[in-house]
Amino acid sequence: MRRKSSVTIIFFTVFLDLLGFGIVLPLMPLYALDPRFAASPAQIGWLMAIYSIMQFFFAPLWGRYSDRVGRRPVLIIGLFGSSISYLVYGLAGSLTMLFVGRALAGVMGANISVAQAAMADITSQKDRAKAMGMIGAAFGLGFILGPAMGGLLSQYGLATAPLVAAVITGLNGIAALFLLAETRNPEHHNGDQPEPVAYHPLAPSRWKAVAEYGNVLVICLLMGLFIAMFSAFEVVLPLWGNEFMGWTMTDIGWVFVYVGVVAVIVQGGIIRRLTPKIGEKLTTTLGLFLVAVGLMLLAQMGKDWVWLSLAFIAAGSGFVHPGFSSLVSINSDADKQGMMLGLFQSMSALGRGVGPVMGGIVYGSHKGGVLFVAAIGVGVVLLLFLLVGRKIKNACQIETPAVKPTHP
Repeated sequence: MRRKSSVTIIFFTVFLDLLGFGIVLPLMPLYALDPRFAASPAQIGWLMAIYSIMQFFFAPLWGRYSDRVGRRPVLIIGLFGSSISYLVYGLAGSLTMLFVGRALAGVMGANISVAQAAMADITSQKDRAKAMGMIGAAFGLGFILGPAMGGLLSQYGLATAPLVAAVITGLNGIAALFLLAETRNPEHHNGDQPEPVAYHPLAPSRWKAVAEYGNVLVICLLMGLFIAMFSAFEVVLPLWGNEFMGWTMTDIGWVFVYVGVVAVIVQGGIIRRLTPKIGEKLTTTLGLFLVAVGLMLLAQMGKDWVWLSLAFIAAGSGFVHPGFSSLVSINSDADKQGMMLGLFQSMSALGRGVGPVMGGIVYGSHKGGVLFVAAIGVGVVLLLFLLVGRKIKNACQIETPAVKPTHP
């Protein structure tokens, strides 16, 4: 019963956090076009990227810190910090303050990797993909309700959406104070031992520490490349839709609702049934293929195929994210879950830092050309994963130690 309660609470912690995130993120490119900020496509790319650049540096630190002191305090700090960042963003009067708000959000955005580690703490390796699928479903639900709320709230002023996000995330932090239990098993970490590794993502000792998890490192790097391509598409979609489809902020919100519905169907239902049958590797391969096809369709067919293309992209992403994250968890030791999932989140954040900048720059000069670049890039990730996938283990390939019976 306690395990089920913990899973539910972690799910709702992530969902409410992503609800606030979903209220703000899809509208950000059009928000930055407001005369108060007058951002260029390249500046919008950097605005989208600064969050992830800060996450790249801080997510591994939060992940490792959660290995030492527990998941609960890190999640709570992240929730309250995110609330403050939305407040700064909503009250900003200049482009500089928008950047400050997003940078603070990136520093405090440790919730997802730590939530993944918390879910890994209380689930077996056999059920790991299902648990990560629940995290993905929380993503999807956040991106169903969040963009819809953001689009509707935008009618009452540009600052309304981020200020509501600040309230929701703050209330989530208060709820976590009273409801969220610690999931980390203290037996998996010896706190009396000195910390031998610097967990800054660029520190040589950090890379030396994870070198023994070569397969996990490969997955993290591939995830970073995939996210770079995917986030380039994300930053371009609202600008492309506004210019070529005539989408308003409300329209953009409903487009992301559509994407979220497809993603939650995949992550909350299909992947939980499909992965045990075909394995995490094949599930991830299918996802990469769908995203590449969807991006290519959107680049070639444009608005005539926009809904089918977005369905492929959303469904494929719904397979890739929990697939890669569960492979990281499955191929890592129990006492390194926070560190390795933190590295995974760090590589994802690096991709989200590079992708929007690339997308904004390319869109400023070649408009839809970034869609071709993203499609080719995802295709490269797919080919590389097929080449290295044989060395990576699915859950069914992990030997579980037999439990010795106890006799009175």
